[in-house]
Amino acid sequence: MTNKNKGSSFSEYLLDSLRDDDQAVFLHIKDALETPDIKENNDHLYLIKAIGDVALARGKGDLAVNAGLSRQGLHKILNGKSIPNIQNIMAILNVIGLRFSVEQIQKVVSGGTPANVLDVAEYAASHISRNATYMKLQKIVYYSQVESLVHYKKPLFSEKILAWRGGPVVKELFEKHKGHKYLDNNILGNSSHLSIEQKACINWAIEKYGHLDGDTLSHLTHIERPWADARKGLAANAASEKEITIQAMIEYYSNLPKYRELEEQDESAS
Repeated sequence: MTNKNKGSSFSEYLLDSLRDDDQAVFLHIKDALETPDIKENNDHLYLIKAIGDVALARGKGDLAVNAGLSRQGLHKILNGKSIPNIQNIMAILNVIGLRFSVEQIQKVVSGGTPANVLDVAEYAASHISRNATYMKLQKIVYYSQVESLVHYKKPLFSEKILAWRGGPVVKELFEKHKGHKYLDNNILGNSSHLSIEQKACINWAIEKYGHLDGDTLSHLTHIERPWADARKGLAANAASEKEITIQAMIEYYSNLPKYRELEEQDESAS
């Protein structure tokens, strides 16, 4: 074993072992499911990386076709640009020749229950500009909820979103940053509690809206129906505790092409 590895990198040795050794493949994926690498909040990529190692060793083309995916679809999954659902993960593993329970995969991929909004905010805050405002963070959290409702048909978090004067606000998050305008070193929650799907929703929201500042995002929510409908009949500066409902968000955003077509967009480099 020592002689075999002499002069070669660990990566080369890993791929060599995965190419022909079914037991090595099983243990590699099992390790990704049971002991994800949480260094630098990259635990959500660990299972995808493990599958990618196997795909590289055994051929991506055949893997995509046999799992019922396009080459572009598999490419996006393996590069962290698209988060697969449980069915896709199980299909990929089935092609590799592995059997894991839905419960094992669900724990890593989708999580069993909605996240805590403070954990969502902590993850989002660590991925947007540090000179951003808490107003911007509130809107990124709002659009993260939208992404989950549109793509996974379930809420990202269970806390209510209120139609305040400045746009959608989650009160539990507001209480954590009350009195502060800009993001600071305040620990909001624990992002390691989030699943792959949950982090994907936040990443999608940041990709779409992260280049906008808080005031611009606030204006954007003002011209969209969920916030406007929730405040119908109220003066512009009136305080309000009215909720922007889950159903209102689903009905409005599910009919916008930029949400419906996200998964159909082709990867430019394949």
